[in-house]
Amino acid sequence: MNLQWLYYFNTIAELEHYTRAAEQLHVSQSNLSHAIKELEEELGAELFERKGRNIKLTKYGEIFLPYVQQTINSLEAGITTLKEYIDPNVGTIVLAGFQSIAQFATDLMVRYQSETNRLEVQFQYSQEIWKGIQGKLLDGSVDLILGTRLSYPQIDAAYIGTHQLVVLVPEGHELAGEEKVDLKKLDGENFIAFDNNAQLRGQLEKLFGEMGIRPNVVSETPNDQIIYGLVAARRGVSIVPYPLAGAPYNTKILPIANDIPQRRIYLQWNKERYIPPAAKYFRDYIIRSGEVFDQYLEHHGMLIR
Repeated sequence: MNLQWLYYFNTIAELEHYTRAAEQLHVSQSNLSHAIKELEEELGAELFERKGRNIKLTKYGEIFLPYVQQTINSLEAGITTLKEYIDPNVGTIVLAGFQSIAQFATDLMVRYQSETNRLEVQFQYSQEIWKGIQGKLLDGSVDLILGTRLSYPQIDAAYIGTHQLVVLVPEGHELAGEEKVDLKKLDGENFIAFDNNAQLRGQLEKLFGEMGIRPNVVSETPNDQIIYGLVAARRGVSIVPYPLAGAPYNTKILPIANDIPQRRIYLQWNKERYIPPAAKYFRDYIIRSGEVFDQYLEHHGMLIR
């Protein structure tokens, strides 16, 4: 069945006149009549009957009309939604990133809207663990991610800054008075660790192994906020990305004295997947703006040198 026939049928039913319908649809009356005849032949029922100089729906046309209107309305709503979604001025940008940088992500969204005047652009941001953001970028369910570098040939990236790792200890802990912490002092300490779903878990285990450090892991979680709470409750110490909201309640943030691998943060996209214009504009804005994560840290006095 030709979709155009349904538009023709709906217009004729509304105007009850072939000539006026043909003028509104910008088609010849003969083409319009031919299309309706083909529609009736396919349905096996007459849809219109003459009433003087006008026409009206038959009982079969009255049965068919609400379904046609529902189809047209649904299709037009879908077209409108899609256009709004991809329009760079009013579209939707789907992002994912680590929980530890969610506050930066929010700031970046506001900065983008204010500096580009794209105030109607909508953002969807999901806080994910490492495996989660990998999967979503690879399967195309997000447009962009904020996180450490993915090593897939189809993933492209722009470096935006470094998220320093720090030691988090309870207030009053024996290490709390240190200006910087030598990680060897964590040997034997009760330790709150990220679990195996987090990228940091493997990195820290490798680092501890190389340094001969054996902290006493008393709890594991993929969630930064839970780590903050457990440290505040004096269950142990931890190593976390610098908390962007500042030191959580009853804790102290301590820089690490050792030369350890840097946690470099990238904006990343899948070059083999479609990226809507709204997301492309946002991506290009970030690339032009440079190391926006370091800019955020410096602006808020959190850049560790």
